Amino acid sequence: MQFPEIQAEDFTKITIDRLPHHEIEAALIHIGGNGVPGSKYKTDVLKAAGWKYERLTTYAAHPDVAAVAFNRVRQALAETENQEELMALLSEKQSA
Repeated sequence: MQFPEIQAEDFTKITIDRLPHHEIEAALIHIGGNGVPGSKYKTDVLKAAGWKYERLTTYAAHPDVAAVAFNRVRQALAETENQEELMALLSEKQSA
């Protein structure tokens, strides 16, 4: 899957258009099985990518960290859409 690069400013934009991070979230939820499992998978993937804040913390509260995490996910999604492979790629990049 290909997504545009995420900018920190994306998290504070007010627009009627879906921003790239919304598309990435939707893709992760789908890959994770939709519903509650998909939502949990999205949360786990973002944590593996570097989002270190609690579930109720908005991305706008830490836009630079959110942009880095989403861009890591974006790069990993360009390589695979497999749940396990995606997590493995992100875990490798976090430890590197």
